[in-house]
Amino acid sequence: MAGLAFVFGGSEGIGLAVAERLVASGRRVVVLSRSAAKLDAALVRLGTGALARAVDVSDPLATRAAVDVLVAEVGVPGLVVTTAGYARPGYLEDLPAEDVTGMVTTNLLGTINVCRAVLPHLRASGSGTIVTTSSMAGLAGVFGYTVYSATKFGVIGFSEALRREVRPYGLRVLVLCPPNTLTPGFDEENRHKPAEVLAAEESVATLAPEAVADALVRALARRRGFLVVPGRDSRLAAVAIRHLPFVVDRALRRPEASSG
Repeated sequence: MAGLAFVFGGSEGIGLAVAERLVASGRRVVVLSRSAAKLDAALVRLGTGALARAVDVSDPLATRAAVDVLVAEVGVPGLVVTTAGYARPGYLEDLPAEDVTGMVTTNLLGTINVCRAVLPHLRASGSGTIVTTSSMAGLAGVFGYTVYSATKFGVIGFSEALRREVRPYGLRVLVLCPPNTLTPGFDEENRHKPAEVLAAEESVATLAPEAVADALVRALARRRGFLVVPGRDSRLAAVAIRHLPFVVDRALRRPEASSG
């Protein structure tokens, strides 16, 4: 799997695990993230096969400038993976306005900003793959994740439309839909989850970021498909969401408030 890859959100979690797999496969990798300190730590893990650049994907001009400079320095990537994003659980009425805006700006607009920045270069090269990151919460709305689910549904819709838009240029688009994954971001989520959400998730399996990265690497090798759903349980859930929505609706329903 030789070539050059840009991994946005590659300083930790799923993005870092993906970057590690790509470096191990022989790719040159550039990891991009807001935090210079986290990027420095990531480079220690990734070794000499990686470079790092600090950029905030919520800033469209900065994102485009960073991509243009990197292309001039190291070339056009054959693979672009964007994993930057975060979740702040909470019921809609309780979420601070800054968290609503932040999730929409980072998760959805950040994805769009990255794709807008890299697309001219990929189109000119006549080949390449873009991987966006949604979530299982982008396949079925989850109570306590109202705004997060909206952003991740948006990523899937955007990616589906983009896939059809860029296919004539020889470009491929995949969207990664991981379940709960044991990342630093997930630890932060747990500190904000309502009790009902924590209780509902007790029986839900979580994956290591390395397992998510492995699923993506396998999907890239297949050269076909669109949705990448890591984990057997998650794939079964994705089938149920599509074909048995009434079952999923019961499973994901918020418990009735107790009386008295």
